[in-house]
Amino acid sequence: MLDTDQLRSFLAIVDTGSFTKAAERVHKTQSAVSMHIRRLEEQLGCALFVKQGRGARLTAEGESLIDFARRIVQIEAGAVAALSRKGLRGAVRLGIPDDYAESYLAEILGRFTRKHPMVEVSVSCEGSPELAQQVSAGALELALVTDHPGLHGFELLCEQPLVWAASERFHIDDGAPIPLALGAVSCLWRREADEALAEAARPTRGLFFSKNFSAIGTVVRAGLAITTLPESMVGEGLRILGAAEGLPELPLTRMGLIHAPGRPSEEAKALANAIRETVSLPARRAA
Repeated sequence: MLDTDQLRSFLAIVDTGSFTKAAERVHKTQSAVSMHIRRLEEQLGCALFVKQGRGARLTAEGESLIDFARRIVQIEAGAVAALSRKGLRGAVRLGIPDDYAESYLAEILGRFTRKHPMVEVSVSCEGSPELAQQVSAGALELALVTDHPGLHGFELLCEQPLVWAASERFHIDDGAPIPLALGAVSCLWRREADEALAEAARPTRGLFFSKNFSAIGTVVRAGLAITTLPESMVGEGLRILGAAEGLPELPLTRMGLIHAPGRPSEEAKALANAIRETVSLPARRAA
């Protein structure tokens, strides 16, 4: 039988990328986490990690263990919740813009469901202003949104620069207008881009506009246009553009939580904690 405490330490290393951060997550010493991995490797008869510089990377066997470990830990949590009658069992309604959803939602839900496997989560993807209205009306219990004028009860989780992002294969022709792929008129990041470009010397042209971030991302990754993103969300295959390309500096963007009026449910409080733990991880996507 595999020890679930050892599996939790293993998954914490996978999720955080280091033994030190994993120890903080599972509330153990680093030596205890290292011991868990050694015992797990002894039982399985294979190495799960190999040293790489100051860190460690998964072996092929370690990669294979991930899905099994998550299922085992989740089944244990589900059994405890179902039989002890102590676990949360309700439902919670979350709002999140689809750009944040692409970067954060899987990790938020993974973190939440590992602890609360009996809770049903409903997710609505809209722009931050629309989500704020739904939260205020009680249609959603909480939402992860971008701060904007008129927003009440905003809990700041992350503040970072908004930047111009393009595919690594994007090419700028000398003197030609830079093509843009941005959100709809109501998009807060598009407003910031429009205001900054109004004072810029570099010519640009609107190529593609959409409320759907996946569509924007497809255009940008294809090297057809540039867009705006929080710095931590400039992922693999993208690069940051700026003054060297004649583009103006963009302001800071603030991401955080808002809650529906009244006393939050235990499910909503637990989901909010999972969001805080995920979004507040430093330099997680360089985020």
